[in-house]
Amino acid sequence: MATDREGNVYVADGSSIRKITPAGVVSTLAGKVIVFYGEDFSVDGTGAAARFDAPQGVATDSVGNIYVADTYNHTIRKVTQSGVVTTLAGTAGITGSANNSGAAARFNRPWGIATDRAGNVYVTDNYTIRKITPAGVVSTLAGKPQIVGSADGSGAAASFNEPRAIAVDGAGNVYVADTGNSTVRKITPEGMVSTLVGVPGRAAFAVGALPGGVAYPVGLAVSGSSLYITMANGVAVVTNLP
Repeated sequence: MATDREGNVYVADGSSIRKITPAGVVSTLAGKVIVFYGEDFSVDGTGAAARFDAPQGVATDSVGNIYVADTYNHTIRKVTQSGVVTTLAGTAGITGSANNSGAAARFNRPWGIATDRAGNVYVTDNYTIRKITPAGVVSTLAGKPQIVGSADGSGAAASFNEPRAIAVDGAGNVYVADTGNSTVRKITPEGMVSTLVGVPGRAAFAVGALPGGVAYPVGLAVSGSSLYITMANGVAVVTNLP
């Protein structure tokens, strides 16, 4: 889920994007909760005319646009406040890892999604972290497609194991819930990856000084200088982010 500056909450629910106001009023901003066999699962359009296929990650930008990791369509979608849905990058039904612009880019089950202050979009996708500019230009910030590991390093020298959630701080640092490694990774704007929380392969919750320990983290959120991490058995917080 994601929030905007007005306190609205956005949730990927089934094959739709739902909106919840601060007063608790729920509406369907785009798509249908249930899409039946035989329907087109990827349609750009407005409101209920749009279609998604098992979207997972949702993020918002500073002007209220919503970005969706449309996981089983292998695309990144953009939704305006009026419910107009377009495809920012990727082509529905075609998998891959190609860096390119718009429909020429390729994804393979993108999952987590986040934005920075400049309007760039970050996505966890196929053991990599991808970056999409506001113009739809896709690049790989860190990792290599289909290469599983836990190596720290710069760009393609780094490796991940089932990265899921992603968050960005005010300085443009990217945080990744590296679920399969039971760690949280930090990526600088230049693409340098380090392990911030946990020890690769050690799925155990441990409080105290970093690196501490987490077990299969699945959610992240940044607030000021604090990083919140959700796991199957609780929520942890890292204060005074380095």
